[in-house]
Amino acid sequence: MHAMGPLPPLNALQAFHAAGVAGSFRDAARALNVTPSAISHRIRALEEWLERPLFARSPRQVTLTKEGRVLLKTVSAAFTRIAAAAEALRGTPSAGLRISALPLFTNAWLIPRLERFEKKHPDICLEIETTNRVVDLQRENVDIAIRNLRSLPQGLAAIKLLDVRPVPMCTAKIAAQLKTPSDLAEQTLIHLSSRRGVWSSWLRAVGCEGLKSRRKLVFDTMPAALEAAAQGRGVAIGIEGLVGEWDRTLVRPFAHRVPGDASYYLVHRRGDGVRPEVRAFTSWITAEMAAFKRKAAR
Repeated sequence: MHAMGPLPPLNALQAFHAAGVAGSFRDAARALNVTPSAISHRIRALEEWLERPLFARSPRQVTLTKEGRVLLKTVSAAFTRIAAAAEALRGTPSAGLRISALPLFTNAWLIPRLERFEKKHPDICLEIETTNRVVDLQRENVDIAIRNLRSLPQGLAAIKLLDVRPVPMCTAKIAAQLKTPSDLAEQTLIHLSSRRGVWSSWLRAVGCEGLKSRRKLVFDTMPAALEAAAQGRGVAIGIEGLVGEWDRTLVRPFAHRVPGDASYYLVHRRGDGVRPEVRAFTSWITAEMAAFKRKAAR
């Protein structure tokens, strides 16, 4: 047994956990409000106590070793249980989470599943902002963002949720007039102001590059575009498997399956990965999305 007792130094475990989750000594220091040097010294002390390295260090990054990954999993579970027990004893709710999410994802996917999160984490209060505006997580009071991205954001922790596959949708009446994609030239195409190139990409993929529609409508959110399509105003592009209530009123006029150029990601500040509320939400939504994909694949 070590002279300092059966447990390693708890401040060293805290520093290790923060650095392991964030993947950065600097982000861990910011999360714990100490200097990067303090994080480094505490982790070095823990490695000496354990007599084995927990991180592989290079000039630009640190990476968990195999032993470090095993320890991080155990420490994370322990810290989560300690945090839950402490909150229960205090009798006070969590500070909660502020989430910025795209309107379609929120309406069609997130809201129908929120009850399950609330039952699992009744102490976590969610404040959800639905907007197409891209928030700045480093400057704004938002904890988590769910965005449709073409590439991974720099400096943030990101979890891929769902690949985007665009699919034209319209009423059955309009679909009856569409035998091939070239027939769209006689229709009104409904566009998104934030994704004006989606129709062009889809038409190019099905061999109709340069097609000009009779008319176009432009909306700022996907739900508004799909609602206009449901009212017979034209043909909109939805996201396969993610159209919610409109799936009952809209049909897919073509069998073409065109891959998208973006994916839905959950992103948050790296240092926030140590927060129990952030870990709880990311773990929950990852499991829900995995179940959603398995069901869609049947």
